[in-house]
Amino acid sequence: MATGAGARPLRADAARNRRAVIEAARDAFDRDGVNTSLDDIARAAGVGPGTLYRHFPSRDELVLAVIDDRLTELHRLGVELLDEPDPLRAVQRWLDAYIEQSGMYEGLARSLVTPPPAADEHSSCWLAIKAGMALVRRAAEAGVLRADTDAADVQALAAAIAWVDGQSPSDPDRRTRLLRMMLDGIRPR
Repeated sequence: MATGAGARPLRADAARNRRAVIEAARDAFDRDGVNTSLDDIARAAGVGPGTLYRHFPSRDELVLAVIDDRLTELHRLGVELLDEPDPLRAVQRWLDAYIEQSGMYEGLARSLVTPPPAADEHSSCWLAIKAGMALVRRAAEAGVLRADTDAADVQALAAAIAWVDGQSPSDPDRRTRLLRMMLDGIRPR
């Protein structure tokens, strides 16, 4: 089980198994979608189905753990990119990762634009969003984005790109083109 407030930390072997299941699920979801066989995920993780179900009693809990894992990575990327010397490049790299993440699962883009009310300000969703907003503000303050650029609007546009990109999987360059057009639109004239 995941550790939470007041919960005992996982033993090292249990933590390794949980991590292996999340990584195997991530690969399987990327390749075959979220309805892939949980038994195949357990096998790829090198654990038995019982271990998978002990950590993730339902498919939804496993999907949420994979999403949480990716949002945590998105937050880390945003924090790292604050040190990027080129603020516009930092925004572009984070937005590309955000769009890719948002398009992973049906409905995720909508959740990232308006996180569930139950999500507190320390949830992976909010932390990822705050990291991106900090990058957009930094780029606007540096003058490489228009001064009136609103970070929440940029995030909404990125989520829209993720949704549109998911509607036309046969055009692998669409996301890059749309992101470039969006960034062109928010640069100073």
